[in-house]
Amino acid sequence: MPITVADLTAHAQLGLRVVWADEQAAARPWSWVHSSDLADPTPFLGDGDALLTTGTQWSSDDEIEPWVARLAVAGVPGVGFGTEVIRDGTPDALVAACARHGIALLEVPYRTPFIAVTRAVADADARERYARVRWTLETQRALALAALRPEGVAAVLAELARRIEAPVALVSLVEAESAHGEAPETVAEAARRMLTAGRRAARTVDGWSLQTVGAPGSLAGVLAVGPMSPDDDAVRAVVTSVVAMAGLAPREAPRSEGGDARERLERLRTQLARLLAESDPAPLRPAEQDGETGAELLATLRVHDAGTGEELEATLTAWLQEDAVAEAAALRLGIHRHTVRARVRRAGDVLDRDLSSFAARAELWAVLHAEGRL
Repeated sequence: MPITVADLTAHAQLGLRVVWADEQAAARPWSWVHSSDLADPTPFLGDGDALLTTGTQWSSDDEIEPWVARLAVAGVPGVGFGTEVIRDGTPDALVAACARHGIALLEVPYRTPFIAVTRAVADADARERYARVRWTLETQRALALAALRPEGVAAVLAELARRIEAPVALVSLVEAESAHGEAPETVAEAARRMLTAGRRAARTVDGWSLQTVGAPGSLAGVLAVGPMSPDDDAVRAVVTSVVAMAGLAPREAPRSEGGDARERLERLRTQLARLLAESDPAPLRPAEQDGETGAELLATLRVHDAGTGEELEATLTAWLQEDAVAEAAALRLGIHRHTVRARVRRAGDVLDRDLSSFAARAELWAVLHAEGRL
């Protein structure tokens, strides 16, 4: 969720008081907050940046209205006025101007330094970013597990639709496999035209995002994702991972549900890595390594650990158990977070994998899961 007036006033220790904010102004997100007493601070502000001021720039209240008007044009969502520095209370002219231009106005008491407000915004932003990273990792893990179910691609699409709370469909030249709602005919028709062209492409139709699945000349379909909110980097990362996985199940002959779980996980690991290499203009690893098995990956780690005592396998296991968060893995292992990061980088070098990528993490996670380590 974006940082809003309600988030800031919830910090009782700051003592902030809302002087004016209608429903719309109160809901506007704050991307950051600066402090300035310049007559025109707008050259240093971006859209969504709020402003804290003590009002020393105003020689008279007549200068307040044009000052607020400039902030409104710059996209400033809120103003915090520091009281008892230059004047007691918040100027009536500032209240009227903020109400006229739809900018939320907060009163900052003398005991609260402006840096404390900035820190509160920064902390809220950090928590939000961390939450989105965890959501991305948890969703990608759920999608990888869905790909192992007997339903194959249908299970992946259903899981994606549930996670992003939007309709999803995989459109082929013949039909659309719906997971949650159905793609409108205009969307399905546009997707079929993309498939007929035979080239990788992405476009938006009637609010739906369309992206081809597979390599040029052998497209498996078009992933159609309906209008969703929020459409942020976390959602886009998850949709990209589904584009990579969506072609897996249709390319596999059906197998009995009683099949060997380790074999299915190994098959997913190999196919996922191959499809990602096909769909990425800069392959994540050399194609000749596609045949490397999970057992060989673990053997490489164990030989290295036996010779160096670096415990890379144990570190990677804890790291993936904690959703690739170094701090949490460090607590689990009882070592410093920098040691965890160094070992992960070292493991990437040993395995010739980019462990900052979803493809490499998913591959390694599937191998360790098959071994009963996760």
